Amino acid sequence: MIQTAEDDEFDRIAHEAEMKSGQPYHWDVYVSPSQRNQVLDEVAKEIQKMTAFGKDTLDSFSAYIRNMKQ
Repeated sequence: MIQTAEDDEFDRIAHEAEMKSGQPYHWDVYVSPSQRNQVLDEVAKEIQKMTAFGKDTLDSFSAYIRNMKQ
């Protein structure tokens, strides 16, 4: 099939629209609940190490993240 300038423009517009809506999600990747929970716990631990926002704010944010576990 011959690619015309119009086809190129449609492809460019489609690509831009896809990028504006965020990275495409790959539905074929499965993350188990235990893997998800492990990642959430690791994120909460790393947030606890931060110093920019104050201890109370970071403790609250870490608790919020930990409560996201399934």
